[in-house]
Amino acid sequence: MALLAINFESLHEILRNLYQEMMPLCGDMIGVAKGIAGLGALFYVASRVWQALSRAEPIDVYPLLRPFAIGLCIMFFPTIVLGTINAVMSPVVKGTHTILESQIEDVTALQAEKEALEYEARVREGKAWLVDDEVYDQKMKDLGIWERLSACGVNVNGTI
Repeated sequence: MALLAINFESLHEILRNLYQEMMPLCGDMIGVAKGIAGLGALFYVASRVWQALSRAEPIDVYPLLRPFAIGLCIMFFPTIVLGTINAVMSPVVKGTHTILESQIEDVTALQAEKEALEYEARVREGKAWLVDDEVYDQKMKDLGIWERLSACGVNVNGTI
């Protein structure tokens, strides 16, 4: 599947791409829904008019407008319904994304501060060689561990 091979920055990007790719593919289903909505509205109006005529009552027009409004929403679903939802939700998504970015910056700063404090604590305790990789490798060479590992068949990079 090609979607799994692509690196995405966030879930919002995945959903946006999915939306843009799937809307043209849904054209056939939207066309069928338009036909069903048109027939349904036509039969509903015809039955209500027939009932009013058979009872010799005046035809009430306002209740007959509801199926046409629903039919218009179905007919222009991508523009009216989805466009309205996207227009309302877009500022909410942008606002929450800004909050997320500021929180990520705060967490990154706190993580750097934590690492600096841990390094200072290890320097005070005399265990600073555990923090730095080069110092760690040199300490392992000084202790003679690399020679023992290479004698056992282990590469110095840690691979067997």
